[in-house]
Amino acid sequence: MSALILLTVFLPLLAALPGGGWLLAALAPLTLYPSFSRKVRAGDTFGAWQLGLLWALLLSTGVILLVIWWPAAARAGIVHGEAYRQEMFGWIATGSGKENDWHRFLPEHLLHLAVFLLVTWASGGYLGLALGAFLVAYMSYFVGSYAVASGHPWLGSVAAWVPWSVLRVAAFVLFGALFSRPLLVRRLWPFGRDDLRLMALAAGGIAGDLLIKTFLAARYGIFLRQMARGVVQGVAAALYSAAPRIFS
Repeated sequence: MSALILLTVFLPLLAALPGGGWLLAALAPLTLYPSFSRKVRAGDTFGAWQLGLLWALLLSTGVILLVIWWPAAARAGIVHGEAYRQEMFGWIATGSGKENDWHRFLPEHLLHLAVFLLVTWASGGYLGLALGAFLVAYMSYFVGSYAVASGHPWLGSVAAWVPWSVLRVAAFVLFGALFSRPLLVRRLWPFGRDDLRLMALAAGGIAGDLLIKTFLAARYGIFLRQMARGVVQGVAAALYSAAPRIFS
């Protein structure tokens, strides 16, 4: 493993620069791509997947720490972060929202997957990682925001990474390790039987993400609301209204 990947945790500091949110997405793959692409070329899909998961974890950790320690920079610099936070806080506070309605979230998730596969194939994985960095960054912004608002910075950071999102990230990274290969080895279809099994595993991860979200999101939202109530005074809606004060 290259030590370069360990620098990923510092990349969210780019959000403090003008246009830093877009720089973060564009440049975040640089700490992963050299070692990731080597493993993909060598046919080490599992090794590339492991590196990708470590990279996503470090990136998420960096964004969460930025929200906790430098919230103004995070709010200004993480693209789509504040909009996503408001959406998720509203869901936690009221029990209603897109998270609970598969008719609303399914088309969005499938669009993200289709675009991810297309740009991954077309760029040898780099643009797929950039898109992944964008998605992980704004989801992590919500996680960090919840951690602060709940009063449980570390436990909240774990709990707010909802299980279906974790499964989705793992599936995306596995798809990325597979669909980066055609361009990197210059073959239109370089996949064997084992690769098809891994594709099925990644597709199963996406299906699991959608099923878990469909059947458990409402209950998990209640769990997050109850965790926050242990510290935040007032009714559940106070969680939503507290956010502007936290980030002022």
